[in-house]
Amino acid sequence: MKIQLLQKEIRLQNRKYIVLTPTFHTKDIFACEFDKDIFMIFGDQQSLQHLACVLLICADHRDKLIYLTNMEKDIPIHLHRFSHMKKNNELVFLHHSLQLNTHQWKDLRQKVHQQKGRVRSFEVNPRKFSDLSYDDYTRFYYEKNNDKIFVKRDYDTLFIIGSKIVFEYASGLFEPLSRTGAGSFLRTYGHEHFHLYPFTRNTQGLYVDYYDKALWNKHVKDSE
Repeated sequence: MKIQLLQKEIRLQNRKYIVLTPTFHTKDIFACEFDKDIFMIFGDQQSLQHLACVLLICADHRDKLIYLTNMEKDIPIHLHRFSHMKKNNELVFLHHSLQLNTHQWKDLRQKVHQQKGRVRSFEVNPRKFSDLSYDDYTRFYYEKNNDKIFVKRDYDTLFIIGSKIVFEYASGLFEPLSRTGAGSFLRTYGHEHFHLYPFTRNTQGLYVDYYDKALWNKHVKDSE
């Protein structure tokens, strides 16, 4: 799968940040906080495949952060019960080693929007880690394992902070969901989802959910 991102180099307070932003459609990606430190990311088939690719690109580029711009400002009405607020959150993926001070994000984000950037193309296989077995995941169950995702919310943005291996392994849950989510909804009218709890700290939770606005709208219309 070919993914194109704009690369922008931003200087802020004597530091240089390399920021990748998508050229692909992000209007069908939604992110919210369901409960305190419990976060949910929603997407349709194409969006979930794009997110799998984003995780894989982030895994291989620890010196860069990936910022998903141009997402819808509000959460669709179908998803209000999953969110504290009606406002959608943008997404940023980065490595722990970047040590980004999220309190600077407002200024950094403004500079990102002001710069054009140059196009970079990536060939990524979203299924690369989709066939892992239970044994492959066991390393993440040990408390001493530091390969964990940490989620932080600041300035209407969810920061997904991790390491190479945790981004790679987590990517393997997005692509299968992109293929089975629609069928599951048509059978049960419920959203199919995966818990990413092996990859998060014990004090947090992260879910990836299938959501297709057109499909859900059709169900609502048919049931009236």
